Order: sequence, then structure tokens, then C-alpha cells
Amino acid sequence: MEYGKERVVALVDMDCFYVQVEQRLNPALRNTSCVVAQYKTWKGGGIIAVSYEARAHGVTRNMWVADAKKLCPDLQVARVRESHGKADLTHYRDASVEVIEVMSRFAVIERASIDEAYMDLTSAVQQRLKNMSEEQINPGLLKTTYIQGYPQTELDPSSSENSVLDKEELRSKGLQQWLESLPTPSSAEQNCAELQLTMGALIVEEMRAAVEKQTGFRCSAGISHNKVLAKLACGLNKPNRQTVLPLESVTELFSSLPIGKIRNLGGKMGASIMETLKVENMGDLTRFSQPELVQHFGEKTG
Repeated sequence: MEYGKERVVALVDMDCFYVQVEQRLNPALRNTSCVVAQYKTWKGGGIIAVSYEARAHGVTRNMWVADAKKLCPDLQVARVRESHGKADLTHYRDASVEVIEVMSRFAVIERASIDEAYMDLTSAVQQRLKNMSEEQINPGLLKTTYIQGYPQTELDPSSSENSVLDKEELRSKGLQQWLESLPTPSSAEQNCAELQLTMGALIVEEMRAAVEKQTGFRCSAGISHNKVLAKLACGLNKPNRQTVLPLESVTELFSSLPIGKIRNLGGKMGASIMETLKVENMGDLTRFSQPELVQHFGEKTG
């Protein structure tokens, strides 16, 4: 295989996790415009988590509750408990432990934050492929999986049938097209990178279903060949969905992707790159060679 394709990595991100924890504690908050706020000292406190219903009204993290209620008068507010004048995150940490315990049954886990974790699926994928006897992977087992870059079409998107298909129909069509392009799991081509990514997606589907069954929490995921791409893929089709990002689709995705969307490039580093190289998206950045980047940013960073 080409360098970089030998691993299968997933990033799992709990969907508005603090909100989900509060909704489990108080079911009346479910399916409502809801936020979790911290402290009350100024304008009702600062918002640290927002339900998707509230996001539809323009409510975002880091808003003050008073300002958010101007956008969404029916906003429900759950508050972080306090202990000795400080935020007490015990409920959220305990819930995170529950999730990690379930995830650990499926692969090697590396916690990234209270609501994110990476999964190294490489060994699990290889073992699953060895034991698999079916001729093809059933698309019904990948019912929340998107394949970035699929469906592929040579027609103009503005005039093709894609314009009248809804997102779920496009997802299903793209998945079917992708699966039809793969070798069978029982063939001699089990080291096919695309087949391994698909098996990784199947494992993550099972893991996400188990997390929801055991804890009640929903999550999204990205599956690719490294942490950076898995993190990027995870954010493409939220909530409660997962996205496979094959290497063949990265160039097209990068062509219009802002540099700040990439892991570790959202802050000062990303701003420095944009200013120094006069670039805005990852497609522009990939045109610079490694020696050129080292010249501008030093051996380690470049």
C-alpha cells in the first residue's frame, strides 16, 4: 500500500455532550432549544454547550444567556453545578467514563478531551477481515455512513439529478457506489486501503450503536488514515452520523477548506501560516513543498 494508508483511525465526538448529559438527567429538556451555561454573575452566565435546536436560532457557544434568549425566547437553560465557587464537571466526567468504557470494547482508545476520543482500528479491522466470510459488506450495516467524494458523477451538479436528491438519498447512493468499487472481503485483496476503511466504518457503526444503547448518548465520527483526517471527517456530517474520508477525496476537499478547520491550525499557528504564505485554504497550502515550509517555519513546525 501507499505510505500512509496502512492505518485506520477514527475520531469520535459526542454530539453537544454537556447538553446530552443534562437531558439524560432531566428528560424534559430533550428535543428543546437548550443550552448549558456556566456561572450567573453576568448576563445569565456564559454558554458552553448548545443543542442543535438552539443552534437553528443562531445561538452559539460563548454567548451570554441573556443575549441568546433574545434570539430564542423559549431557550431552556441547564446550569453547571458549582463547588466552592468553581464549576463542578463531575456529571460530565462520569458520563465520559461511561462512553469510554463502551468504546474500549471495540478498539484501542486515546482520549482527546472530555467529549472526544481517537480509535486506532487497524488491528480490529485486520482481524475482522480475516474472519469475514461474506462476499460483500451489506450497506444496511452502514446506515449512518457517508463516503466523502461520493457519489461520483461527471454531470454538472447544478443540472444533474443530484440537485433533486435529498441528503439521505445522496448518502445512500454514494455508499452503494463506493461498496460496488471494493474488492470482496473474502478475496486476496484484504490489504486494500478502501476496504479497510469500510470495515473500520462498520466497527464504528457498531460502537456508536452500543454507546447509545448503553448510555443514551449519541455521537458522530470520522474514519480515515490518520488523526488529522479523521478529525476533519468527523465534522462533515453531524449530528449522529459518520464520514469515511478516503485519501482520493482529500485533494477535492482541501481545495476550498479553510486552513483554520484543520486540527491544531485554528489559532495563532493557522493565522501565521495564512499571513506568511498569503494563503486561505488547504489547497493553497499543499502547493508548498516541505523544504519551503521548513524555511518559513523551522524544522519542527515546517
